Amino acid sequence: MVITIKIDNPDLEQKLIEFVKQQKQDLEEVTIEALNNFIDLFHQKKKFDFKKKDPKKYSRIIKRDYNEEDVDEVALLHIKDSAKYVHDLRREKRV
Repeated sequence: MVITIKIDNPDLEQKLIEFVKQQKQDLEEVTIEALNNFIDLFHQKKKFDFKKKDPKKYSRIIKRDYNEEDVDEVALLHIKDSAKYVHDLRREKRV
């Protein structure tokens, strides 16, 4: 099988030529290796590795004084069963 690659981007072409020179391989070897790596990426199902941060280190306590004008903002803090509360509210609005 013969594969021809046409590069219309002169910058990319120059980068490829420089890369091939650095690898001390011919263009065919570099291209085959690049294609194999590209294909292997699709066959691997890797999970992303990321460091989990310590919540104690990156969290902070928000302190705020409330007054009677702020009641609307904190009114729902007393609710223990939110599902029942919403269910009851919906029933009230239907009637």
